Amino acid sequence: LAKLFLHDTFPDGFLWGAGSAAYQTEGGWRQGGKGASVWDTFAHRPATPPGSVPPGPAAGDVASDSYNNLFRDAEGLRRLGVSHYRFSLAWARLLPNGTAPLNPAGLAHYRRLLGRLRELGVEPVVTLYHWDLPQGLQDAFGGWASPVLPQLFCDYAELCFRHFGGQVRYWLTMDNPYVVAWHGYGTGRLPPGVQGGPRLGYRAAHHLLQAHAKVWHLYNDHFRPTQRGKVSIALSSHWIKPQHMTEKNIKECQKSLDFVLGWFAKPIFIDGDYPESMKSNLSSLLPEFSEVEKKYIKGTADFFALSFGATLSFQLLDSHMKFQQLESISLRQLLYWISSEYNNPQIFIVENSWFVSGSTKRDDAKYIYYLKKFIMETLKAIRYDGVNVFGYTVWSLLDGFEWHRGYSIRRGLFYVDFQSHDKKLMPKSSVLFYQKLIEKNEGSDAHLPWTCYVINYWKSVLFKWKLIRAAKVYFQMT
Repeated sequence: LAKLFLHDTFPDGFLWGAGSAAYQTEGGWRQGGKGASVWDTFAHRPATPPGSVPPGPAAGDVASDSYNNLFRDAEGLRRLGVSHYRFSLAWARLLPNGTAPLNPAGLAHYRRLLGRLRELGVEPVVTLYHWDLPQGLQDAFGGWASPVLPQLFCDYAELCFRHFGGQVRYWLTMDNPYVVAWHGYGTGRLPPGVQGGPRLGYRAAHHLLQAHAKVWHLYNDHFRPTQRGKVSIALSSHWIKPQHMTEKNIKECQKSLDFVLGWFAKPIFIDGDYPESMKSNLSSLLPEFSEVEKKYIKGTADFFALSFGATLSFQLLDSHMKFQQLESISLRQLLYWISSEYNNPQIFIVENSWFVSGSTKRDDAKYIYYLKKFIMETLKAIRYDGVNVFGYTVWSLLDGFEWHRGYSIRRGLFYVDFQSHDKKLMPKSSVLFYQKLIEKNEGSDAHLPWTCYVINYWKSVLFKWKLIRAAKVYFQMT
């Protein structure tokens, strides 16, 4: 019974932060010399004929307008009291066509942001590539389907390390390569919308892994000695549990994790090669690494950067990837599996939360419920399971453009009125919850606020149900 409830502190020096991604929040898509990204192109597509890929969601042209409100966002970070802020650089803002020349306005923008973070004492965690590939590289080379891309990405990374590396201790080469490869080049559900099938999806992933390894070695050989930072890759995963506790079902669960997380994690954290379950099931579809490449890719991460939540779970995970097993949102079990599977790495949770409806204003009880659930699972993984988690990043700092969901959901701690001109940030209930958590550096799932949040959420559901019922009765009478 004692392990059902926990009241304990997180380890000393535990990192608490919030995150965002450039295309989701920056806006300013034609400002300051920025070039077009594949997301700009995808979101502006006209309606398409029946049977083809549907048109994109509402665009992130303005989104939360963070490009023009840098100090507004920084004030939100100051209010929360976070230790770190994860954000991404827009490749096309720095290199409009994906390659030289450098855009001075883009360089100045990110220097201002890093300068403000330094003034606040907030550690930057910088993602080089969060899905917004410059359209010029897609047009010229076919994007990540081309073997040319790893070197071009390395050239871009070298520029970023040279200009920003003195102020950045944590780098992430890219976010969720599974989604980029599988849905960008396989299914075509996401930019650049290429319906190349599994073969092209696996080829794109192959190039993404090569690109990541190139950048890690670049930093390790030329920048680490002076900048003393760390480099990893943000990998996303679901959790899966067996329909029945049989050996066959348990093996299918392992296969599901292999095909999503292990696809990228095993080459990097174990032996430079794909999981055996993928190699035996996909035969000629899966590219092969040479022995030299395996040695080059193995060990190219200084910590395990984990993304877990609404972006992949129950949204972008194809049903066949579940192998007829049951998807679950158990972060604790996933953390334990990663620790066991990948030799107890240091784990940095670089994205986690759930979502609320786009119509939700500032009372986000449902969001708090899930946020607390995930944070408590993290604490239990640390205290009960011995998992080495050293940081947590809530997603996201503010409401923004939610990829394939457009503006139909919200994930921010701060509310943004997308219809307003000034895009003022307004704190939601979750801001106070997270702020207090950071102050105390502790978690508890056995005290009053937990039940209050749940009760308030169901009260709101009951109220809406009664309102609808009353309206039906009224119209029947009239």
